[in-house]
Amino acid sequence: MKEKFIYFLEKIPLPICGLILALISLGNLLLTVGHKTLGIFYILAGLLLMCLVFAKIVLTPKHAIRSLRDPIIASVSPTFTMSLMVISSVLCRAFPDTKFIDGLWWFAVVLHFILMIYFFLLHIIKVPKLKMENIYPSWFITFVGIGVIASTCPAFHLKTGQIVIYFALFFYFLLLPLIIKRIFIFKQLHESALPLITILTAPGSLCLVGYLSVFGTQGKNFIIFLFILSQSIYFLTLFTIRKISHANFYPSYAAFTFPLVISATAVHLVLQNGLLSHPFFTLLSYLELLIALMMVTYVLVRYLIFLLTNVAFIFKH
Repeated sequence: MKEKFIYFLEKIPLPICGLILALISLGNLLLTVGHKTLGIFYILAGLLLMCLVFAKIVLTPKHAIRSLRDPIIASVSPTFTMSLMVISSVLCRAFPDTKFIDGLWWFAVVLHFILMIYFFLLHIIKVPKLKMENIYPSWFITFVGIGVIASTCPAFHLKTGQIVIYFALFFYFLLLPLIIKRIFIFKQLHESALPLITILTAPGSLCLVGYLSVFGTQGKNFIIFLFILSQSIYFLTLFTIRKISHANFYPSYAAFTFPLVISATAVHLVLQNGLLSHPFFTLLSYLELLIALMMVTYVLVRYLIFLLTNVAFIFKH
């Protein structure tokens, strides 16, 4: 029985952390807009899946570490630390001034930078000749994912977030033309990597959320610029991925989720800060929340089917 459980844990793909990040973030957003029951449901779903990931890391550490040799898995692995930061932020609302939660957040921050350095050294520096086919949209997760530090830091250490957001913005504007060229000009993405296109939506909105979280409405013109840029990319990406979700299931399906959630969060925060007041943007906020809710639920169901199918196969044999 133990051997079968270990084998099941090995079958859990690390990219599931992207779904966990989306579930916790969506639950947090739903709580913020007043949908308490629904918000708690998605947070609990994310926590349950995170328990499985923890079990995988603790009980099959060699397998988990070995999987980081894959450049795509290594580039999406920081969704684990991003999830821990968001979980810490949510827990801090329920249990303020708790040293364990503070420690969990700082642990996630440090581990995120370790994963960044690991990816940079192994999958960029050590690659003899880096080519366009070696570059994936998931690079945004590795380098711009630090924006989550800024979006969650007010409950822990504001100054850290105020510093980190500048690095997140730097990496975003550095990588954006490169990733756009990779997706729309070079193309040649394998079917399993196509969902990663959705990640193009995330970094701009994440930087916007992080910036608003640490600086408020300072630099209104820059905020509006970042909002227009991120929303333009959001709708471009939605148009691009409209047929991908009907393809065969891959663990990379998790990429469909958090980018849509963080985009909805960005619109909500811009409205909340009084930067836009036209009724159109209120409607847009609800529309993007609905789209995120539908996609996260869809991917959650597909992942559950995937996991339960593995359970049935393993315990049957």
